[in-house]
Amino acid sequence: MVLKFLKTISKAVAEAANFVTLKKYAKSTNIVTTKNPVLAKRKENIQLEKLKLEYIQNQDNFDLEKLSQDNSQELQAFIQIAETTRLETNIDFPRWLLEQEKAIQIELLKQNYELQRELVAYQRETSLQIIEEQKRLENSPIWLVAADILNSDPEEKILPLRVFFAPPKLVFDRLEAANNYPNFFPNIELTLADGLRQFFRNYAAQGREIDFLAGAWVSKSFHSEASIKALFGVLKSQPTLVLESEVNGNYLNFRIAYWSLGWSKYRYDPIISRLPYQDILYESAKLRARRWLAIRSKLIATGEKGKKIDELYGGNNLINLKKLQREQKFRKAGIDISELDMNYIVNQKDFEELGKFLTLYHCIFAGLVADEYFLFEYNLPPILPELLPDLIKNLPESPEVDEMMEAVIFYYQKIYQYLEIQRSAWMPELTLDLAQSLANLQNKVWAITQIEHSLKYWLKSRGLSSDPDKLILLLEAIESVVKAEDLEYVNKLNQCLTAIGETRQLNIMEICYKRAVSNFKQEDYLGAISDFDHAIKLNQNWGEAYYNRGFVYGKIGQYQAAINDFTQALQINENWVDAYNKRGDTFNQLGQYEQAIADYQQALKLQPDCEDARRNLGIVQGVVAEIKRQQQEEIKPVSPPVQKTSKQQKHKLENCVVTNEFQAHSEGVSCLAISPDGQILASGSYDDTIKLWQLSTGEEISTFTGHSDDVESVAFNPNGEILASGSYDHTIKLWQLSTGKKIRTLRGHSNDIESLAFSPNGQILASGGDDNQIKLWQVSTGNELHTLTGHSQRVWSVAFSNDGQMLASGSGDNTIKIWHLATGQEIKTLRGHSGYVSAVAFSTDGEILVSGSDDNTIKLWQLSTGLEVATLTGHDKSIWCLAVSPDDTLLSGGADNMMKIWQLSTGLEMGTLTGHALGVLAVAISPAEDFLVSGDGDGCIRVWR
Repeated sequence: MVLKFLKTISKAVAEAANFVTLKKYAKSTNIVTTKNPVLAKRKENIQLEKLKLEYIQNQDNFDLEKLSQDNSQELQAFIQIAETTRLETNIDFPRWLLEQEKAIQIELLKQNYELQRELVAYQRETSLQIIEEQKRLENSPIWLVAADILNSDPEEKILPLRVFFAPPKLVFDRLEAANNYPNFFPNIELTLADGLRQFFRNYAAQGREIDFLAGAWVSKSFHSEASIKALFGVLKSQPTLVLESEVNGNYLNFRIAYWSLGWSKYRYDPIISRLPYQDILYESAKLRARRWLAIRSKLIATGEKGKKIDELYGGNNLINLKKLQREQKFRKAGIDISELDMNYIVNQKDFEELGKFLTLYHCIFAGLVADEYFLFEYNLPPILPELLPDLIKNLPESPEVDEMMEAVIFYYQKIYQYLEIQRSAWMPELTLDLAQSLANLQNKVWAITQIEHSLKYWLKSRGLSSDPDKLILLLEAIESVVKAEDLEYVNKLNQCLTAIGETRQLNIMEICYKRAVSNFKQEDYLGAISDFDHAIKLNQNWGEAYYNRGFVYGKIGQYQAAINDFTQALQINENWVDAYNKRGDTFNQLGQYEQAIADYQQALKLQPDCEDARRNLGIVQGVVAEIKRQQQEEIKPVSPPVQKTSKQQKHKLENCVVTNEFQAHSEGVSCLAISPDGQILASGSYDDTIKLWQLSTGEEISTFTGHSDDVESVAFNPNGEILASGSYDHTIKLWQLSTGKKIRTLRGHSNDIESLAFSPNGQILASGGDDNQIKLWQVSTGNELHTLTGHSQRVWSVAFSNDGQMLASGSGDNTIKIWHLATGQEIKTLRGHSGYVSAVAFSTDGEILVSGSDDNTIKLWQLSTGLEVATLTGHDKSIWCLAVSPDDTLLSGGADNMMKIWQLSTGLEMGTLTGHALGVLAVAISPAEDFLVSGDGDGCIRVWR
């Protein structure tokens, strides 16, 4: 083929790309749908899906005024589902949003398609009447074909693209050979039609129907704008492509008309103007002459005479060679040969070259528009790139071929620019489809580029950075977050990587497993569980994944889930010693000692030298023996030791006395807190105020007002910059200590708030209330993270362990619950009090939990087993408040107006402090253990030292 004219195709494709759009051709159906209730309902459905999509893409700024009477109920129900899902702790909400967006975008495609099919049926009679009028004016086969199309009722879900072909009527009478050999030239029109027919046959083999109507366009008077407008008038409901050529002297003009479903106007684009087809023939003749000259030299080299060679084989090549030599001579002399008619002699081979050239650009443009149609309307990937290698297989590698391919890629880029707006959630898959198609080309650069685009879209759709430009870096970024749900995408990605010669493959199962192990090492237990979940989802017989997930569940106190996983691992490998040992440990944590003993014994049976199993078996057997002993005695030890000590420790607060006493509030002091640096005392009161005091002097620093009811709890964050207050007005307020100004108000509880506590890292605030709930709040944003439910009565007290892993809550239902902070899951419930649990606190090492109750007792609990290890008696009325110092001194106060100091390690009472008249409502110990503070029901605060 004459390569120099490929530039014409490249330029035409690039210019045609600028016409790619659907927006300006969108059809208004208002008039039609108002007359047809079925169509009107379909349009309402489309509008509802559009509003859902708008909400998904812009939740925070969604305009609720867009709700109409027709769609408000359905849309509000959808919004409620979304908001409920947002609060679900076990659902990846961003991924849920992405999947919803993809589903809605596909649903919009389906709804639009159904609307257009219904419009076709609605408008069929009108279109048939127009056809009858056209047939009366001009008896052209095209109207018979149009009538057949409208009368057909395809059952296929995908409407075929109708392709009309108006071939060029080339004139050869000025060519010298035409006069000498009038029957010599092939029928270009038939050659071109056959080439298109074969191309469409290959295209349709990919599952996209093309209805090629080659013989319908035969009228000499039916052409250009008038013909397109008339045809559109009757076939506007049918996706249609017209390939129209027009000859003007020695030039050929090529135009495309196209419309798709529901377009209000056709697209009529001038693609190639003034193509000098005669020059293509002449260029082919000149190439033949040059080849003849090379062959002639080789023949002479064999001993043949030049004159004889010319006589036998030269033919018209001799004449063309002489003309070519003159042309070159004239060019060197600076003569413009375009003014000369060189009249090269052409033959059948030259016409074959012309036919190939015309077929090539007809197929390229037909393929581009067909891909545009099926991609826009049905989300089907492009086919043309797969067929291009066959179209250009006879073309040598050259810059001209590369330039033409670049133009084709540019056309697709324009298509995808539009799709990025309309189908943003599908861009990773759509661009990967294009890459897979482009991978069929010899030059893999174009496929690699689209793979990189796909990976960037994928990362962007998940709110991740898509900055890396290199394929390897993008793949590494994908590996850091890919999940089981991405299997289909990753499988196609791996196919593309193989097609471009990339040896690296992504194995989601292995990736998730390795990532889970890494997360566990970094103590990201929730992340580890999530990744193990994905690995198991892809391989449900992976014993190591079950075992390791069970190990993580045990770490966060979800013991039953851990047991289930260890059991699953043992079903896969019944001789797994470590699995028996770990399951035994977990049964032990739940207090299921018989099951624990059985597992340890099985581990020892399989591996007699397993020291861990032997040691653990001994410990559990000892616990069982102690329980049996206590049951036999039917009494509880009054003050058994919590830990063994060589001698009793000396405590700073053992002999403290009052150093300051002042009237702090007009009503009772309900709560106290001391700042982490030990300088500031905060007090909350039934008078609805919070006050800050200089601890060492008792001087008032400031008063915070803003609550409209009793302030029941105050807490400093770990760095002492923020104070939180909870009130019976159902709100929590955060205050900036440096300015005294309110930062924000947290709302979520439906009843009075009784207790607050900051996590050790200061990122989370826990609140307990009379609505029986515990809420966890993100301090930096004020967002509610979790709601913990399980108590059947009000939550009087909450406390964090020092490692931030656990949260304890005491309730009016007489129980204490232990929660795992990261997951919000309940670990265990402690029962033993006969009255409501008013206060809870952790020991410094987190091994002991202290609880105070309305039953006048304080209980100590071993957290690892959940067993009650001591009951402290000494108060003769309800316990209202507790505080534990860094050296594990326990301070308790209650309705008997007394405070008692206890040594937590032994359970021994170290002293009693008296002086309050209306009960001790609140107590606090300074971090340095040099001050003790108490508040009572008459608004008085006492500072002890």
